[in-house]
Amino acid sequence: MKSVRHHLPRPVAAWLAAAALTLSVGGAHAAADANSPAAYAIRIPVTLAADAPLQRILLPAEVLVRLQHPGYADVRLFNGAGQPVPMGLAGVAAASAQEESVVLPAYPILGGPGTSGQAGLEGLSLRIEEQQGRRVVQIDTTGTPGTAGPAGAQTIRGALLDARGLQLPVARMALDADLPAGQPVTFTVQASRDLKNWQLLAETVLYRADAAATAPPSAAPGRLGNEQIDLQRADLKDHYLRVTWGDAAVTFRGATLVTSRGAGPRERVSASMAVPPLGNNPRELVFALPFATPVAALKITPQGSNVLVPVRVLGRNHREQPWSHLASATVYRMATGGKEQTNGPVDLGGASVREIKIEADARSAGFAAAPDIALQFEPAQLVFLASGQGPFTLAAGLPGASAAASAFLPLASLVPGYQPQQENTLPLALADVARADITGGTPAGGPLVAAAAASDGLSTRSWVLWAVLLAGVAALGLMAWLLMRQTKPVSQAPASPPDAG
Repeated sequence: MKSVRHHLPRPVAAWLAAAALTLSVGGAHAAADANSPAAYAIRIPVTLAADAPLQRILLPAEVLVRLQHPGYADVRLFNGAGQPVPMGLAGVAAASAQEESVVLPAYPILGGPGTSGQAGLEGLSLRIEEQQGRRVVQIDTTGTPGTAGPAGAQTIRGALLDARGLQLPVARMALDADLPAGQPVTFTVQASRDLKNWQLLAETVLYRADAAATAPPSAAPGRLGNEQIDLQRADLKDHYLRVTWGDAAVTFRGATLVTSRGAGPRERVSASMAVPPLGNNPRELVFALPFATPVAALKITPQGSNVLVPVRVLGRNHREQPWSHLASATVYRMATGGKEQTNGPVDLGGASVREIKIEADARSAGFAAAPDIALQFEPAQLVFLASGQGPFTLAAGLPGASAAASAFLPLASLVPGYQPQQENTLPLALADVARADITGGTPAGGPLVAAAAASDGLSTRSWVLWAVLLAGVAALGLMAWLLMRQTKPVSQAPASPPDAG
């Protein structure tokens, strides 16, 4: 008996073959595009340093806000022939400084009722006295009429820290203090050699949202604000520090100063961002990020004057994912001493997320309008071999390139005899951002990152998965139906008569 062969109709077979071919070509399309400068979202001309085969280039903000891979896999450097050159990635463009912590006790500054607040200390000198076995700092009222008061009426107006023994520059300091609940407190830090002439170092606002937290900064969950006060590597050798906090009921015990040996890391790369308007909830702002680059920090500045809002920052990569806590802080804009103060950046620890939610404390009034937001990234640089002829082009941002393969070589393979931090001694090539070729263009003088509301529906990834699943089910159903249709007439056909003998 002869076997029966089943054939699909030619149009159907051709359609199925074309669909399979399209899927296979689509899977290889991203890999092919990775070697084409035109496939990238931005192309920036590069000016090489003279006569140096190995060079480095800092990645500008325009590149960082277009990357679609958290590991920077969709960045390339092309020569004039359109060929990618060998390169490696250095995560931070400068060596981290060696740091040490020094704890300094506080000596209370005592003064009479005529010296209340920071303004009462201006123009006055201090003197250190021993009282009942402990060192206190008195306001020197000699020759200053109207400032002396009865000894029993003296109160604490601030604190003095003895930093004269510090030999290294001071990068930052953290205050050990108990704050009044629900009241923003402005701390002012000044330095002096002689306790008479004072130089302003820094100001910050701290806030305690609840009435229970009275522990040091490292253990106070209700403490919000910039616990680390940036002193910008101040040289405090042979100096005293004066810390004042106005008339707030503060218990101040001391401070931890962090000294820094050697050069610190470079400044972070900042990028302006447009923010979508607030919705119906003034305590919640949700927006999308069009890139996958890890974010080091957000600079969140509320609109208006004399505004303070405790916030939480949360992030996720798609709508089906739960929100993850990234940071808590107090954001503010205040007028103090005739000048405006704003909070520092909110550190996110290098989170790579596609959606961010900023939640205001339920006990606050929230935001009157969407706050100003700026993005901050850790600096990064490429180390590359300038092979081939120019002009050279820095390209970044491959659409759909979350699966792009990284082209980075280990620095030890790229730099002969490589030593740690050797890349920072290489000649520096420059990216001419002003002549960048951007796919789709960008508003001149506008924010680097456009406003984008978070998606309310299914994510793009979910739509693609559902489409592939439905297409596969439809194809299998069609094939089964056609096979059944061809098989049925054959099984019902009458048997052939036996051959005549």
